[in-house]
Amino acid sequence: IIYDGSKVFGEDTTLLRPLMLQSMSISDIVEGPQYASAKTPSAFAAMENIDLASGGDVTVTTYYGKARHILDVPVIARRLMQPGFSQYKMSRSREIIEQITACAQTHTSAALFDRHVQQMFLDNSLRGGIPNILGDVDDDAKMRNVMEDKRLKVFHLFSRVHGDLERDYNSFNIA
Repeated sequence: IIYDGSKVFGEDTTLLRPLMLQSMSISDIVEGPQYASAKTPSAFAAMENIDLASGGDVTVTTYYGKARHILDVPVIARRLMQPGFSQYKMSRSREIIEQITACAQTHTSAALFDRHVQQMFLDNSLRGGIPNILGDVDDDAKMRNVMEDKRLKVFHLFSRVHGDLERDYNSFNIA
């Protein structure tokens, strides 16, 4: 794994040209020192010398995350490498996304539009939260908003301060 982006791009801060890959082998980069402190994290799966038969393919599955201590990494890696783990996680992710976007389904003659509506709802929900009404919700309360009825409270699931999910200073768990 290459986690130091400068080991791939060198001095090219635009990240358009992998200057280091043009002058070094992947093995040299992986075996050399990498630095992560005070840098935007990166993650590159490093593979070298892959032989494929005509019409063959290869699947590379990569994970990235954060461990509390370097000694936790082998334990995490063993779990990730269990047979079927990737497929299960992909399936479960799709189920969760379907559950979140179920209330935003549209059925028009344009399937692309229908999927766009769901994707926009998902994106906005992850940025600002999914509002849920909590409190004493009776028939009378269903016809009012939280400003009119002090018994009601709005709780945003997945709520966050801002919209930068990928920033490493966002220390939260999506459950």
